[in-house]
Amino acid sequence: MFPVKNKDEIAIMKMAGKILSRIKTKLIFFLKEGISTGKLDFLANKFMQEYGVISAFKNYNGFPRHICTSVNDAIVHGVPSDQQILKNGDIITLDLGIKYKGYFVDAAFTYSIGNIPDKTIKLLKDTQEALYKGIEQVCPGNRISDISKAIFKIGSSNGYGIS
Repeated sequence: MFPVKNKDEIAIMKMAGKILSRIKTKLIFFLKEGISTGKLDFLANKFMQEYGVISAFKNYNGFPRHICTSVNDAIVHGVPSDQQILKNGDIITLDLGIKYKGYFVDAAFTYSIGNIPDKTIKLLKDTQEALYKGIEQVCPGNRISDISKAIFKIGSSNGYGIS
């Protein structure tokens, strides 16, 4: 059972989400061909400092950076690097996590760099549809398995799976 939050705690959590969203919005501006994932990490840390929050990832189990960046076929939790330069046709997932007034918020977003192949556009659309179908299942009385079944149904109907 999860503890029930009071109105003040919920307000703090909402503000944390808004701050994370603002940081994400600032980072999107820099998602262009030629930038390194290391520079994105540097900028994310700068923006976190501006909002008075700290990275949820930095030094967690030894993780060396402030955000995770996964480019193309990297699955999750990629480590930003000054040597990893974004190029036309890449997709990048930014995974942002912050701590604000004792609460953690975390979200991941995937973006395209320049022109991407049609099959990649389809992948992004299909995964977004699966996300929304999963979110529709988040309601009182439903289980985590209801969410995963909704996501799986969309994924498998579009030819995706885990091998």
